Amino acid sequence: MEKMEMKTKNEVMLEKEASAGEQESGKKAEPEKEMRKKEIASEVILQYREYEANLAEVTERVKSHYIAKGNTEESIESIQIYIKPEDFTAYYVINDGIVGKVSLF
Repeated sequence: MEKMEMKTKNEVMLEKEASAGEQESGKKAEPEKEMRKKEIASEVILQYREYEANLAEVTERVKSHYIAKGNTEESIESIQIYIKPEDFTAYYVINDGIVGKVSLF
């Protein structure tokens, strides 16, 4: 008994596009490689009591604080940010050695 293979509409459409591309170019196209990942815009908001903090903005404040101390943005290799909402503070470690803190809200 043969197993029937179920295909999604996208798979069927990709196969049709691939076969059409083969006829035009004479090459076999690979649908998986042609598919592009869609960029998804994301935003992370920390809510604590009546306060909100956009974590992308907190990261930018950390970078600005680091630069204000006389460093350059190009020198940043790694950033770890520790959010402590009960202290209203974001603590950071840059390049595994430079520490600081910025206001969270």
